Amino acid sequence: MPETEDHAPQAPLRDVFQLMGAILFVLSMILIGWRAAFFSGVWPA
Repeated sequence: MPETEDHAPQAPLRDVFQLMGAILFVLSMILIGWRAAFFSGVWPA
């Protein structure tokens, strides 16, 4: 069997950073939404 060559070694690292960025974005949206609900009085203390 021929060896599988990775022509783009930086691609997996870019995918990891993209995934981390997406996770941080979602977490920040959740935290901002929680703070907004908490300060508006909708979320019970």
